[in-house]
Amino acid sequence: MDAQLLLRGIRSGFGFLTTIPVKPDEDGFEALMGNIYIFIIVGALIGLILGIVGVLLLWLLPHPLVPVLILACIYLLTGINHIDGLSDFGDGIIASGTAEKKAAAMKDVHAGAGGILFIGMDLLFLYATVSLFAGFGAPYLLTGLLVAETCAKVCISTVAAFGTSLHQGMGSMLIERTRKEHYMAGLAIAIVISVGAMWLLAFQPFIWRRALLLPLAGFLAVALSVALGLLIVDIATKNFGGVSGDVMGAANEAGRIASMLALGVLLWTLL
Repeated sequence: MDAQLLLRGIRSGFGFLTTIPVKPDEDGFEALMGNIYIFIIVGALIGLILGIVGVLLLWLLPHPLVPVLILACIYLLTGINHIDGLSDFGDGIIASGTAEKKAAAMKDVHAGAGGILFIGMDLLFLYATVSLFAGFGAPYLLTGLLVAETCAKVCISTVAAFGTSLHQGMGSMLIERTRKEHYMAGLAIAIVISVGAMWLLAFQPFIWRRALLLPLAGFLAVALSVALGLLIVDIATKNFGGVSGDVMGAANEAGRIASMLALGVLLWTLL
């Protein structure tokens, strides 16, 4: 892919994955859907934007306010499509009966008990992990948000690469066009970003001697996102008979939290 088409794909990715008013052009959208690694690049750029905003908030405001405002920024920037997918996924998982009944519950526009539970746990864990990184300091908060959004897109791409489409839609389009070599390229990009970002933290005071452990933590965050994506594919296949856009939205939320939680706990043991 030439550089111009890649940039158009990234531009379309911002139009597809964020609330930024970017109108994707046809060629850029085709590049995005046909090259899953662009999702990883866009995810990293979203994480960088959120990280910079988080650092500014830490400098300007009392620290107890920062986690709430970062959560607001996350959903202002990325929209509520993914968390809505998590809600639908929760409704489908909690529903009893056949796969058809579970899939129907997932399509129901009204949030049920399962959806409310999943959203509540999502926000609680996200608040806790953002608070943890904010307590470590600005460099850690920036790095945590960067790696988290990168890993969120790793989780989505894993579902797209290994899932079977449940029905026609945007999710099925991505599944049909995802090629394994592009998925592996995306993993390589995610590893470079996550490992590199964590390695830079090794130059912070008191932890430079642990320069091997911090990059390993970045690699483990990506690996955890892959494993979580495969688990979500397995759960969705057993419960619904396949995956959909809602399942991918759930994967985005789960991948973000799992990576931040794993990194936060590892950093807590090192600091």
